[in-house]
Amino acid sequence: MDNKKKAIILDMDETLEHGIFQSLYGVGNGAMMVLRPNLDELISKLQEAKKQGISIVLCTTAHKPWVERFLTLKPEFRELLDRTLTRDNEEEWRCFDKEQNSVEYAASQNDDYLASSKPVTTLGYDSILFIDDNKQEGKRLKELFEFAQGKFEKDVTYFSGFGFKGGSIDVSYILKCKKASSKNPEIAQKLGEYLKFERNNPACHIMCSVIDDFMNKKFTPGLTLADEKYSQGYNEFLTQHKGLEMDLRKQGTKLIKEVMIDREELRDYLATDKKYPYEGIEVEQPEIDKRQQLEGLIQTAISTKKKLDEAEKLKGDFMQQQQKETEI
Repeated sequence: MDNKKKAIILDMDETLEHGIFQSLYGVGNGAMMVLRPNLDELISKLQEAKKQGISIVLCTTAHKPWVERFLTLKPEFRELLDRTLTRDNEEEWRCFDKEQNSVEYAASQNDDYLASSKPVTTLGYDSILFIDDNKQEGKRLKELFEFAQGKFEKDVTYFSGFGFKGGSIDVSYILKCKKASSKNPEIAQKLGEYLKFERNNPACHIMCSVIDDFMNKKFTPGLTLADEKYSQGYNEFLTQHKGLEMDLRKQGTKLIKEVMIDREELRDYLATDKKYPYEGIEVEQPEIDKRQQLEGLIQTAISTKKKLDEAEKLKGDFMQQQQKETEI
């Protein structure tokens, strides 16, 4: 019987959410939290893993108020999480005990680089899927296993989650495009395509595939670095995303020079956390020129009148034909 303890250990910042600091936009020193798109798909998969007896752990160096903010925005995680490890309870988990975790202790004494890693292998689980945007964590785990020289009875899979967006969320520019879209159909089209694509970020879907592999994996001591298996699919998304962004900027840069976003408008938008990037920004369909609209209505009326006249003539011809056939 397999009595190995399994866990999925999740980072939070840049893995499940992203903070946009308002000071970057000159409107204050707070932060707006943006969830990674399609978290519901990830939540569903984590619920499936939990039913199989796999523990779900949040391991973050963020402080409790920021974690609470995330849990308020996505409360489904409250029931999912078996443990929540934060900067405020680091003394309980961020250490290498010499007696209980001799391999990690020896490695950290040998290399300061390993001493600064998240000690996910010391949390009491034998088989671990560790998802963290920081690729350095994967490198540290590799060095830890190399140091152990095959004597480390842990089965660890590391996946970087490809990191979530970082500072490339340009709220001010997108708000300007939204304003410009009401006057320009080409910007409206490009902005619509970009926002739709933005909301369909596939990273959570990829994470679900990684979790499927982990749930079906038999215990084998060692380290699996999962990024390479999934990087091609995500890179294709990034390439297409960059292309759409460039198209939008190419189309919009000249046309939005006169569009102004005042500090209050930007501050109001940044004041509310978002469930996906640019939530609440919808394309404003361009107004139709009144003269063009009138001309269009006139043409429609003329066309309709012609069709009615034709129908009336056909009706008359039909009635005459019926009368002749009756007389015969």
